[in-house]
Amino acid sequence: MKKQSKSAEQWNAKRDKAQAKLNDIRSQLERLNFSEPEYESLEKEQRTLTKERVELQDQVETLTAQLESRLAFQYTDPVRGFDRSKVKGSVAKLVQVFQADHATALEVAAGGKLFQVVVDEAITSQALLQKGQLKRRVTFIPLDKVQTRRVGTNACEQATKMAGELNSKLAVPAIDLIGFDEEVRNAMEYVFGSTLVVDGANAANAICDATKTRTVTLEGDVYDPSGTISGGSRDQLGSTLSSLVVLADAKNRLQAVTTRLNDVQAKLNPLKQNSAKYEDLSGKMELATAELEGIVKHLSQTSYGIVAEKFKELSAELAEAQAESERMTKEQQVKWALYEDLKEREVELTQKRGNKLKEIDESIHQAKKDTADKAERAREASADNLFCFCPAVFSNCCCCRRPGCLTGGVELSDTPTRIGKSQGRVGGSRTGRRGCS
Repeated sequence: MKKQSKSAEQWNAKRDKAQAKLNDIRSQLERLNFSEPEYESLEKEQRTLTKERVELQDQVETLTAQLESRLAFQYTDPVRGFDRSKVKGSVAKLVQVFQADHATALEVAAGGKLFQVVVDEAITSQALLQKGQLKRRVTFIPLDKVQTRRVGTNACEQATKMAGELNSKLAVPAIDLIGFDEEVRNAMEYVFGSTLVVDGANAANAICDATKTRTVTLEGDVYDPSGTISGGSRDQLGSTLSSLVVLADAKNRLQAVTTRLNDVQAKLNPLKQNSAKYEDLSGKMELATAELEGIVKHLSQTSYGIVAEKFKELSAELAEAQAESERMTKEQQVKWALYEDLKEREVELTQKRGNKLKEIDESIHQAKKDTADKAERAREASADNLFCFCPAVFSNCCCCRRPGCLTGGVELSDTPTRIGKSQGRVGGSRTGRRGCS
């Protein structure tokens, strides 16, 4: 038995050492302040955002290449030190279409002007035409000389009213459907200002005739005040502005994705520094846990270990029973205190009840006495006001000698007479004779 005890002590020492080692590793992990789930989530989001950014970049580059062939304006500086900000660019690049389903109507409304180039002054356009070495024919829109055109207020109001009557959802100037910088407003009014965009062919035709204003449907059909109507094949119709809308959306999404990716990377960088330490400590913790479990398993299989384990279980049960006993003792004390308090209150309440009943009895006795006194006084008051009716009065007899008669033999009238208690004479009317006494 001593040998087994010594062996168990050695294994217990090993167990304590393994437990201390495991606790130390856990403490190091806690101080590292590293969250593996957060790290994995950020890594996953980084991969997703990186893939999305690559796809958006490809889309932006493809659309840009397609549009550059149609919208690019290439030139050389006409003079040394030429300020390129004087050249604003083609109309198509300067507009922002709010809704993609308006692109076709807006492109038809603009027509060939969509590809004209906006410049600040006429002198700039002259310099570019003469010395800019242009590779294709170009029409310039000088902001200082271009004549603006706008649909009148009355025509707009009439178009809106007619659209409601004709169940048309839209009847507005084309310029109200786009966005642009205020510095190029003159050019935008020149290109889009004189056309109404109307939903529906019937409404567009009627509004054109009533307002004498050029109208374009969402499908791209044109109604002119001169009487002409244009329409037909819609192949590639509105493709330029539609592509510009898609390009603008792709650029916005690319910017948002890039911003989010930068934020994720900023959070990942400090975590990556601790990631290697975390993985190393995690591996060590797994080994320490396995070592501790092996020691505990070995101890549990020895006879001494079995007894020790049983002792441990019984000790735990004893501690639990002691705790329960303490809890019940405290509860008993509380309930006994409550019992004593209620007992004291019972005596107090019983005494109060006795006093109250005594007060009630005294009140009843006094009330009875007061009632008897009042009844006595009432009887005395009634005696003072008694009436005496003598038979002689009603028989006109003057010699009434009945005992107790107070008439004294006097002839009285038929009227009953009130006799006072202290009076010695008869009240009432006398006849002039005294009767027998």
